[in-house]
Amino acid sequence: MDLTAPLLHYSQHAATPQWQPFNQALASELTAGLPDSEIRGLFLRIGRRVADALAVPRCQDTAQLQQAFNAHWAGMGWGVVVLEEQRDALRIVHACSPVARQFGPAGTVWAEGFFEGVYGRWFEAQGLPAGLGVRALPSQEPDALLELRLGRGLA
Repeated sequence: MDLTAPLLHYSQHAATPQWQPFNQALASELTAGLPDSEIRGLFLRIGRRVADALAVPRCQDTAQLQQAFNAHWAGMGWGVVVLEEQRDALRIVHACSPVARQFGPAGTVWAEGFFEGVYGRWFEAQGLPAGLGVRALPSQEPDALLELRLGRGLA
């Protein structure tokens, strides 16, 4: 099933319109003054702070984690996440976040940093072993869908 159209529709309407001019102006100022790598790092740190503010209780398995993560995202209207256990990693697919859409073309890279920060911090709070980390994969989908991995050598 192709979810591209519904995901794009959701991402376009998930963020409230009153924030669009502000966010576009903010994006313009950021890109005028900082390289993309520094902006991405800024969004990573913002993601960590958001995760700290939205603590996730200790969970027994990925099903509980997914439920806890989605409870936060639903409360904010920031989409949904699906966690998929794979042989050598945990696949994290976050759909319908307004972050990428609100900041224009550069927003996808910034959103990747944001979600690396959020999910990385949430997994750290679960007792993430050393050597594991969360990284976004290069986007193959529209900006309404971000894919990340939790695995070795990604810290």
